[in-house]
Amino acid sequence: MPRRRHTPSGISFRRHIAPFAPVALAVAMNTTERWGVPGVAARGVHFFEPVCALPFAAVRNPPIDDHCGIDGGSSKPAKQAESRAKNNFCAATQLPRVVTYQELLDMQSKSGNIPKNLPDRTALQSLGEGQYVSYIAFIKDAHYSDTTSGEAVNCNIPGNATNDIHIVLMKDADDDDECHSTTAEMSPHYRPPSWTPENLNAVKDHPVRIQGQLFFDGSHTPCHGKTRPNPQRASLWEIHPVYSVDVCSQTTIAECQNSAAEWTSLSNFFSSEQD
Repeated sequence: MPRRRHTPSGISFRRHIAPFAPVALAVAMNTTERWGVPGVAARGVHFFEPVCALPFAAVRNPPIDDHCGIDGGSSKPAKQAESRAKNNFCAATQLPRVVTYQELLDMQSKSGNIPKNLPDRTALQSLGEGQYVSYIAFIKDAHYSDTTSGEAVNCNIPGNATNDIHIVLMKDADDDDECHSTTAEMSPHYRPPSWTPENLNAVKDHPVRIQGQLFFDGSHTPCHGKTRPNPQRASLWEIHPVYSVDVCSQTTIAECQNSAAEWTSLSNFFSSEQD
């Protein structure tokens, strides 16, 4: 069996982002100068202009990046604010905060009265939205979502390349009830080629560590009582967008939560399998 390479958490990201920091600053300043709002592109701009160095090995995705800006495709202020939150690739300014399944449930219990339409997301930010977090779980399923009609954040453009990869996460690999699940979403913007549903579904036997922005998806409803909405989930707090995915060499969450656990990035996991 080929030896898998181990990259300590945070190190690869810092090495990747450091050379691009001046470029990120210049882009951010340019955006502010042109549009007058820090980190926000002009209304109606139909291309995606990153305002920081992206936290992964980005590859431009013309079907979405050339046709959909940071505000998404809605003219409604609440949807534009939601899209800007979903398109936040700039949260990784320090090491990620570890969150657990129970914490996501607890956060949901504190969020029951939050309105669905929020032009101002300050209340959510006070609860944790926008934080850079790290979460360990099993993948139950991964698939392209909203591919027929698209969704507002992706300018309602249909297709796989232009929409999120929805990842269903479980704390128990043998649990088939998605009402016990939590969620992560891979944005189509600059998505690395190795980030595919096929690759994600191929590592179901190992816990994964997903790092990214903590986001509250108030457009959905969590399972409660006998109510099983679609998509099913236990909490509306999710990792969105995903910044990185690492595969644990061990096979239980307890082992992978140990500091001695060995991790391999999703892209390196498959390249090492082919060596």
